Amino acid sequence: MTSFPGLLRCAAAAIVFTSLLPLCAQQTSKHGPKVIVISLDAFGAASLHDPQLPAPTLHALMKQGAYATSMQPINPTVTWPNHTAMITGVDAGRHHVLVNGLIVNQRTTTPPKVDAEAPKSRLVAVPTVYDAAHEAGLTTAEVDWVAIGDAKSITWRFSERPHLDGLIEHDLEAQGVVTADELAHFNKPSQAWRDRIYTRAAIDIIEKHHPDLLLLHLLALDGIEHKTGFGNDSGRNTIAFLDDRVKDIVDAVRAAGDFDRTTFLIVSDHGQQSVHQQIHPNVLLKQAGLQSPTEVSPAFCMPDGGFALVFQQHATDASRAALKSLFSGKPGIRAALTPSEAAKQGWPTPSESDQAPDLLLYAADDYAFSGGDTGSFVTDTKEIGSHGYPNTVPLMQAIFIAAGPGIRQTGEIPAFPNVDIAPTIAHLLHLSLGDIQGKPLTQILK
Repeated sequence: MTSFPGLLRCAAAAIVFTSLLPLCAQQTSKHGPKVIVISLDAFGAASLHDPQLPAPTLHALMKQGAYATSMQPINPTVTWPNHTAMITGVDAGRHHVLVNGLIVNQRTTTPPKVDAEAPKSRLVAVPTVYDAAHEAGLTTAEVDWVAIGDAKSITWRFSERPHLDGLIEHDLEAQGVVTADELAHFNKPSQAWRDRIYTRAAIDIIEKHHPDLLLLHLLALDGIEHKTGFGNDSGRNTIAFLDDRVKDIVDAVRAAGDFDRTTFLIVSDHGQQSVHQQIHPNVLLKQAGLQSPTEVSPAFCMPDGGFALVFQQHATDASRAALKSLFSGKPGIRAALTPSEAAKQGWPTPSESDQAPDLLLYAADDYAFSGGDTGSFVTDTKEIGSHGYPNTVPLMQAIFIAAGPGIRQTGEIPAFPNVDIAPTIAHLLHLSLGDIQGKPLTQILK
């Protein structure tokens, strides 16, 4: 990816940041540092390098601090595993979050399912940076973060699915931001509407509680790209919408009196790419007799866009090799990997976690895995967006921007793995993490 210094000199960025003020020029207060992480789901590095991108707030933050050419996600390149990587400092081989929830009912006679309501204690196998912050006596907050349900080390929360009796929910009701009925049917309106509410929840927490660490996750771009594909005006317009939400947060921090001690980290979990064909792995498994009521070692596939997980009851090395042979070379299959092969790409093995598959499938470019066990193995689809492809694929690369009192005005830095986010947060908050894979981004830290 190319550098774009001309973009950073653009007038829009200069105009926007007159309201933000140069972060490096602010006088640090006597109080402790604060960190706000804003994750813009599915914001690909390729989009950030678009010279006409309507994102003046992001451009201004980039000019004031540091930004990466790209940030490499872990495998799989989907939401929950990568958000977990960013706050644990380890890949899925160690934190064991492989999909957007907890896989249940795998390796039985019926298809596996995903429990998106599973608590963090059942999902995440390692400590997090917010655990470390809580143990150090700091206050923590999350808004729409993932794999964090019921986490005891979160002080204030507004969850992806709000709690009707929650403190922040009551605040927003009292302010007229949202009604009880809207909270009860939170998924009915658009994702953009929800992202506005998430932003207002974060602002309420900032203004009233001044958390030391705040994690905020916004999803509008991921949703629109899944529906319309990557690299179109729908996506660019959504980025403009998200840029305004970032500005709302920065303005709220200033109004709360915390601007001079708050470092902002703007990140994403993965990119997205367009596809026009869908693969239905369970069609092949069913045709092979592996889903027959009399099969002693039934196998079912859990499709997830750019990758798919095959689970087999009573699997052996020989049966896994047979599964690999069944899928290898088929249309749209980029790779079929046994557990030992997948482990080389940062996946856990079945002996390490029951979440790990007996066979990992990757889709080729222009293909995505989908459900269904009847009809054709490959079908056409209108242009849609997908992710989950190997973390070496260019369009899967994520973004990273940092600005604030803890960040040197560095400009563009080379690509790095997203497991470096957790130790960077820990450095900014003077915390100590245990044995992790990530390293703090010392080249940008003061």
